[in-house]
Amino acid sequence: MDLTVRVRNQDFYELDYDSLLVAIGYRGKRLGYVTSDGGHIKARGSSYVNATLQLDRVEILSDVVLLIEELAKGAVTFDTESEISGKLGVVVFDLPLKTKVKCEVIVNTKNQTVSRQSCYPEVSEVSKE
Repeated sequence: MDLTVRVRNQDFYELDYDSLLVAIGYRGKRLGYVTSDGGHIKARGSSYVNATLQLDRVEILSDVVLLIEELAKGAVTFDTESEISGKLGVVVFDLPLKTKVKCEVIVNTKNQTVSRQSCYPEVSEVSKE
């Protein structure tokens, strides 16, 4: 499945990331993941990453009735967990950074767009490497 992932930097400092991993699930079961090489995001900016979703062992048969109901209603709720590793550029210093964010994403199946998402940071730290 082809996806476009938007990476948004809400900080006032630029971000160089070494890797990006986004895992996608349905009703608590992991469907697959997307990985990306590094990139750069300006302060308060966004970057778009085109990627292909690699499906894991898809085991949603127990939820297939619920999935069909959601498809019929025109909206499917997925959960995502994103992890980004890189460096946060503060003035002339580069601080190592690793962060994880969990999101609930509702996809409009009629026009194949995200109609709503709620995201919550899981872990955010500046490592002391």
